[in-house]
Amino acid sequence: MNNTFKIHSYDTDIYPFRELIKNLYKVNKLEKLHLERLDLLPEEKLKFENEASTKFHKIFYDKLNNDWKEFINIYENFIKVEIVKLIDEPFAYQYLPSYRVQIPNERAVHKWHFDSDNDHKHPDGEINFCIAITKMKDTTAIWAESSPGKKDFSPMEIDYGEFFNFNGNKCAHGNKINISDNVRISLDFRILPINKYHPNQNKASVANKKRFIIGEYYKLLK
Repeated sequence: MNNTFKIHSYDTDIYPFRELIKNLYKVNKLEKLHLERLDLLPEEKLKFENEASTKFHKIFYDKLNNDWKEFINIYENFIKVEIVKLIDEPFAYQYLPSYRVQIPNERAVHKWHFDSDNDHKHPDGEINFCIAITKMKDTTAIWAESSPGKKDFSPMEIDYGEFFNFNGNKCAHGNKINISDNVRISLDFRILPINKYHPNQNKASVANKKRFIIGEYYKLLK
């Protein structure tokens, strides 16, 4: 699969991810989250080990993991309607999305990587998707190579109301330091075609320790 990312649009009225997250933080503009919620700013320099455990992340994941029905219903509807349009075979999908917050002068993800590398251990065959909650442009975008090992990194730029898929399983990708005045927020998730699925998979996600099997990391599309 070539990495060249493919952009798709979606109806933000049907999938109001942005409004739910704005209400969660009680802010007016998510792009200015770092200014409106100074109390949530990290007290130490972010790195690979703590990039997903800031106060911003904790508020989101605490709500999500406590059965945030409105968000979960929208996410699952997004999979069952928007992703099914693009994937014409049975698949399993990441049971809940990953959440990214990139404040100015920081990265959201600190390691350049591909998802099936030795650090991340994702199974071969996954397809990556990313949903922009705020604009992803230049240093707030994800940068990726066009095919595995090519190292010709370029930004995958989208705005709210858009999402893309790419071969993050084999193509190296990462973030640059955000030199803008805005926060980037995005969601990402992976799907795995059933013909690539191995139920005896024992490897687990670094982020949430769940094994890459249906009933843990994945849910089966029904």
